[in-house]
Amino acid sequence: MAIEIKEGALKRTLDEAIAAARGRGTVDEVWLARVERLGAMGVKTYIAALGGALLAKATDSRVDSLTQYPDGGPRGYALRTTTEFLAKNNNGRFDMGARGRWPLNNRPFLGGPSRIDAFKKIHPRAKPAFDVFFDCLVDLNELDEDGAKAALTAWMRARIDVAETERKRLAEEVDLRTTARPDDLLAALDAFVQDDPEGGKRGQALAAAVFDCIAEAVHLRSINDPGAFDVSVSDQDGKTLLGIEVKQAAVKKETAMALAREAAEARLDKALLVVLHPKHQSLYREEIRSQALREWGVAVEVVEGVRELVGQAAVFSDVPSSELIAELPGHYAARMREHEVSEEGVRRWRGTVESLTSAA
Repeated sequence: MAIEIKEGALKRTLDEAIAAARGRGTVDEVWLARVERLGAMGVKTYIAALGGALLAKATDSRVDSLTQYPDGGPRGYALRTTTEFLAKNNNGRFDMGARGRWPLNNRPFLGGPSRIDAFKKIHPRAKPAFDVFFDCLVDLNELDEDGAKAALTAWMRARIDVAETERKRLAEEVDLRTTARPDDLLAALDAFVQDDPEGGKRGQALAAAVFDCIAEAVHLRSINDPGAFDVSVSDQDGKTLLGIEVKQAAVKKETAMALAREAAEARLDKALLVVLHPKHQSLYREEIRSQALREWGVAVEVVEGVRELVGQAAVFSDVPSSELIAELPGHYAARMREHEVSEEGVRRWRGTVESLTSAA
């Protein structure tokens, strides 16, 4: 019979593990080394999956850690459920590796067999990380509840340390300020975003950074997260106020209408479409506004290009434009790191800003 683990039990186990990891007492050195080794290999899905498996076993030691679906065996369970619970209750306290609400929403877990020991389609570059992950699950299956809790505490200690290191690094990036002329900075931003979009990461990170300058709560969705909106702005209570879609490709009116529908489904009454593509043909914005309001009850605005994005933010916020320009480079560098823009890209951006600042 499959095993269903209640959220209340998961929450108690998670709270205990976080408290134990933060206590800075001794942890299981073998499991700590395993988690650190897996983390260093850089295949983030397996880091998150191991966390979910540890949480499940520490909560109910009956589970078969080599299953990912309840139909994987008599003691099968939903690995996706426990991993998503871990993501939902993260709140920035630890680094899960894979970001977003659905950490296992990719291969080999998505659409894979019910048992992890039946996984066959492993990308060659990910095979070494999978082997470490698999060996961890084999050993985890032999642990009792206390042993599993000790292993989970070790995972939590390692991933808390990763999160703290990343926060320090991001803080250093935010310190990147500039005294460059606004026109020079905007020209540099435009060239940087267009030079290598990196699959849209540079543009999405820029939109989040711009709103970081004028809003308190801005969420940048993971590049692999299938949820609505690339960027969203929330109030202090966590209620989403604005959904933002960023496109680094030429788009048509239908893209704006799809955004209006998604906003309506999310019970939002406003949304922003940001188009950052040099050959994009301007949309008829009044038609988009009218149709979106008529069909979906959503106010949709379109901004086209880096200059307009920054300019609109400056005009419609109470933040002085000079302060926005000064702070934007640092917020952008931090968001690029969060969004996994290439190290080369981040270094190039820092060099560009430092060059502009010295020349000012």
